[in-house]
Amino acid sequence: MNSFISFFLKIRNSKFFNGLVIAVIIASALYAGISSYDLPAEYIYYLLIFDYAITVFFLIELIIRMVAERDLGKFFKDGWNIFDTIIVVLSLVPIGASSSVFVARLLRIIRVLRIITVIPAFRHIIDSLIKTIPRVGFIALLMFIFIYIWGAIGTMVFSQTDPDNWGNIGLALLTLAQVATYDDWAAVMADVIEVHPWAWIYFISFIIVNAVVLLNMVIGVIVDVMTGGAGVEFIDEEKPKDQA
Repeated sequence: MNSFISFFLKIRNSKFFNGLVIAVIIASALYAGISSYDLPAEYIYYLLIFDYAITVFFLIELIIRMVAERDLGKFFKDGWNIFDTIIVVLSLVPIGASSSVFVARLLRIIRVLRIITVIPAFRHIIDSLIKTIPRVGFIALLMFIFIYIWGAIGTMVFSQTDPDNWGNIGLALLTLAQVATYDDWAAVMADVIEVHPWAWIYFISFIIVNAVVLLNMVIGVIVDVMTGGAGVEFIDEEKPKDQA
């Protein structure tokens, strides 16, 4: 029994096997792209066979990893293994006719995400991004507060001049989201600057505070976590004082 498990463990840890898994994932991505074209029936038939082969390979690869782990409980303690299992199980959904085709193809596209679990560098990046969520969340909340304030000001000042963009707080927030991404923000400003010559102060200040300062803070937090820095704590728990 131990030799049987060792055989699967050797396969799982081999560079050839890991390289083959990456190659199949890339092939799966190519399949997802090629299948979006309007192809002749005979090519579609071969693509379906190719898709089945990829699905079977992923299933075998998952079984090899489960057997090599010896303990299924230990295997499923790893969140990445759960992620892999879900994707493989979803890949087993057959491509039928009519409405199920879109769902099945979408599941095949999601299968490409398995490359994250295969390459350790990708896993490190995702793990680091997850660790930044608490601190980035506070920055995002602060950003929303500033956007809401600028949006309220915009509705009070520009609603009569440009009701399409500033008619209510909802439109104003969408407009400021456009400005924050620099998507033709000068045109948005040009629609109101003739009536309000000082409007450039409103837009420039918003871009500096939200699109430059706060976004750079988000980038700084992410870089700090990925490089292993201690970072800045947004919530400091009060430490118990030493009792005499």
